[in-house]
Amino acid sequence: MRGATRILLALLLLAQAAHAAPSVLLAIGDTSPLGLPFSRFSEVALDDRGRAAFVGASTAVFARTGETLTHLVGAGDAVLGRTIAGVDGPALGAGGCLAFRALFVGGGAAIATRCGGSVRAVAQVGQPAPGGGDFAGFGSDVALSGGGWLAFSAVLDDGTTGVFVADPGGSVAEVTRTGALSPAGGAFTSLRVIGVGGAGTVAFRGSVSSGPDGLFSWDGNALGRIAVVGDASPAGGAFTSLGLGTMNDAGVCAFGADISSGPRAGIFRAVVSALTTLRPVALEGDATPIGGTFEAFATSLAVNAGGEVAFRATLRGLDVPSAGVFVAAAGGSLASVVAVGEPTAVGKLVRLREIALADDGSVLVGATLPDGAPALVRVRAGQVDRFAVLGDANDLGRGFRFADASARESADTGVFLGLQEGLFVVDGPGSVRRVAALDHPGARGGRYAELDPPAAGGDRVVFGANLAGGRSAEILFEAGRAGARALAHGGQRVGRKGRMVDLFGSSLDGLAQAGVAGSCVAFETSLSGVKGGSGIVALGGGRRIVAHVGQHAPGGGAYRAFGTPAVGAGCQVVFVALAGTSALPSLFRAGGGGSRRLAGGGDGTRTRVGGTFRSFDVPAVADGRVAFRAVLGPGREAVFFARGGCRMAMAGTGESEPGGGKFRSFSAPTFAGPDVVFRASVVGGAAPGAVYRAMPSGPCTQVPPLLATITAVGMPARPGTTYLGFGVPSGNRHGAVAFSADLTGAGPTDAIVLDQ
Repeated sequence: MRGATRILLALLLLAQAAHAAPSVLLAIGDTSPLGLPFSRFSEVALDDRGRAAFVGASTAVFARTGETLTHLVGAGDAVLGRTIAGVDGPALGAGGCLAFRALFVGGGAAIATRCGGSVRAVAQVGQPAPGGGDFAGFGSDVALSGGGWLAFSAVLDDGTTGVFVADPGGSVAEVTRTGALSPAGGAFTSLRVIGVGGAGTVAFRGSVSSGPDGLFSWDGNALGRIAVVGDASPAGGAFTSLGLGTMNDAGVCAFGADISSGPRAGIFRAVVSALTTLRPVALEGDATPIGGTFEAFATSLAVNAGGEVAFRATLRGLDVPSAGVFVAAAGGSLASVVAVGEPTAVGKLVRLREIALADDGSVLVGATLPDGAPALVRVRAGQVDRFAVLGDANDLGRGFRFADASARESADTGVFLGLQEGLFVVDGPGSVRRVAALDHPGARGGRYAELDPPAAGGDRVVFGANLAGGRSAEILFEAGRAGARALAHGGQRVGRKGRMVDLFGSSLDGLAQAGVAGSCVAFETSLSGVKGGSGIVALGGGRRIVAHVGQHAPGGGAYRAFGTPAVGAGCQVVFVALAGTSALPSLFRAGGGGSRRLAGGGDGTRTRVGGTFRSFDVPAVADGRVAFRAVLGPGREAVFFARGGCRMAMAGTGESEPGGGKFRSFSAPTFAGPDVVFRASVVGGAAPGAVYRAMPSGPCTQVPPLLATITAVGMPARPGTTYLGFGVPSGNRHGAVAFSADLTGAGPTDAIVLDQ
């Protein structure tokens, strides 16, 4: 090691030792300006003033009795001797019994059941876990059978994750945990429950190191495989990836998967037993019952006691409908439940979301009504009606949207989650203000119906929102001291002939965000009157189209699809796009000085980590610098920094991290002052994950940069709580970093953290 580098490293280590630990600005259980305790948070956006912006929600489980919505358990309630901060994961069993995850004010969580109005804890944070260790947090993936068996996931105090099952009497047993051997080879690295059968059989999805990912089962004695990557598909070829799924009491499982034959995606049915059988339910390219063919399948699936499978799909070959919900009978026949754009008793639905399928064939579907209001609609014998809609009266007040339904005997007796949401800004310690809230007035005569996570750059915070009942369904807002100011809306003109139609409609990353830097804001949108029908629009001195589908792309070919853009100084816009005939995306920069390709899919990285680019996350931009995460191939990722013609790797899979482990995977990065900041998961280190600062060198070099750990899993957060995980960080030009954090085991939704 050179002398100058040794001195710099020593100074860095001294700075780390003196640096104050990150501070928790806000945590679940703190009171929302809307009145109830906060239950969860979105990713956070940090501007140069140090303002942290986020979408916050308070949650409760509701049921419908006649025309009345009543909450069963939720934020602010006192149960088990404590006050609830929030609930989620409602799973309905027989006789109206309900299982859920409860989060408590002041920290802690429990997996609980509610039967006949009585709440009982099955497992709580701090209790010993079967198989060793103590419960440190719980996932929201809760499953309850009609016979009273309950399956759930939990984070343990040693950082591992486990799947557990409780019998009807409340006795808890371990199914498996991360680090354990998979029956298909390798070791589990992540676990998620998808169902529990009437006899206690548990189904779960597992990610595996040195082995195939897939769906697995446990019969009370041994682990088995339902379907894993590489298995032969009943539709030909082999499974190349498997998503989540669901399972009924009889062990009938439904799941989504991609197969090599085609290649194409599909929905499959499995009967879990000693000799698991598989059958296709629907495949990409198959004809649908209402015309056209299936184009893509959503992750939302449901299976009822009779083995019927409900799923949601987008369609090809039909302008209207463009998407629908379908049910496959146990014998294989397909029927349509409801579709976007079809006439119904509640009007033509605009959008479809999650599904709950009852044993009598009735269905609860998350949808957007014609006026833009989010709702749960009930479909029974072909009749569609309103079940729970934004603005409906309930016993907890206004501003709730309803989702995550669970049904058993009938949709009429289903339960569902209510979320009272707002867009909030933390201006300083103890200073939280509301910028926007659901069911409150928005703009152009509408009321807020959905709020997208915010973005920040310079001194500005912007966010997108869907509005109900107004002249525009989608609007981009800027958050100000007096509330929100509309910046752009659907229907506005852009360019000579274009109009913006559907803001934030990226087909590449699914994010609903803009990029912002100073006076410039850019976002992806559908366009009318412009060749190709979609593109990236920038606001700053007017509205202009930065790039659109069909336009020539640097490097050859024409743009075909865009990701969410980032913005730098001078309104330079950096974005991921598909171009030409390549199936791999590339990274582009466009601005007043012209356009160029920064990194191409299939190209070599030209850095010390080697490999070729396969895909890119949303980039980060600061002045003339760009940072981005890229997938390089199976099991390989890296974070990169680009400046002018120089490209350097900040960290790559398998490289050493400060805690003595090896990097495994990364989040999208951000800039914080001169540094590149990212979250990473780790194997073999002092902690399984952390947030890091990488300090790019002045000269262009392939020597690994200096790395500092901002905070890591297992470090203290608030008194009595530790960090269990982190969200994607957001930085500002002064070097501050904000991120959401996990304190309960269900993902980074429990706290807003600031490191200055």
